[in-house]
Amino acid sequence: MHILYDHPELNLQDAFLLDRVQKGVQIEKKDADRLRALKLVEGRLGSLYLSASVAKSIEDQAGYIKNKGLDDQYYKTLIIEYLKQYSKANRKEINKLLWGKLPDSLSDDQKKHKVHNLLTALKNKNVIEKDGENQRKANWILKD
Repeated sequence: MHILYDHPELNLQDAFLLDRVQKGVQIEKKDADRLRALKLVEGRLGSLYLSASVAKSIEDQAGYIKNKGLDDQYYKTLIIEYLKQYSKANRKEINKLLWGKLPDSLSDDQKKHKVHNLLTALKNKNVIEKDGENQRKANWILKD
């Protein structure tokens, strides 16, 4: 109801679709594209979430931030600070560090890929490296 009050341009179909997005129910691509064009949702098709303006309408700004996530640089800084403090970290420790901070809109698989991509980006920029040959047992360390 608050959404309809703040967005009088919405028709009943749009309101119904927003309700589905809010409940985490998947919608069709054409419907997602329409809601995106109206700036009512953000995210990828499999993990859409309400936009900032809609979240404000229903007083769920915190939920919006949790779904949107933070800038990749924030996560990279966390990894670097952890390594500065503790010298090394295995993948399990890095997952533990980041998992709760990653967007709620991501599945566990997507979170694994996100962490992998962050580590790869830091490795490619010569910031971190593995301390051994065995990829499964090696730890991440800061590069000298």
